[in-house]
Amino acid sequence: MNGYLEELDNTGNSLMIYKGGRLIFQSASKGIRPHLEAIEIHGEALRGTVMVDKIVGRAAALLILYSEAAETHAQVLSRPGKQVLDQHGLSTKYEELVDHIKMKDGSIYCPFERMVQGVSDPDEAYTVIVEKMNSLNAGPAS
Repeated sequence: MNGYLEELDNTGNSLMIYKGGRLIFQSASKGIRPHLEAIEIHGEALRGTVMVDKIVGRAAALLILYSEAAETHAQVLSRPGKQVLDQHGLSTKYEELVDHIKMKDGSIYCPFERMVQGVSDPDEAYTVIVEKMNSLNAGPAS
């Protein structure tokens, strides 16, 4: 296990972001929410960072690319996530490569993975994901 992933494991966080060797963001939230929070808080300051994530699927990979990170470290990386990161030439280290990110109930695709399945542009993926999160947060109309 590399030092970044060991630190992630020791803290119980799901995402930690480093810039210039200094921790600038951490979150124990699940899913892609931590990436969205980091983008909202730090915006363009995420350019050139090291993103250390517990699980990177295609959706998270596209958000990492949207953030213009310099490299990523993942405990678990999906093949579709790796493909996207490789296509963009992002330095990626991982412990386990899996076919797909599964939901806790065992179903193959989490909703965000399914949503970005045909998307390869990080800007488009960010827009699609944010719109979906906003509609989920709005809840049912009264």
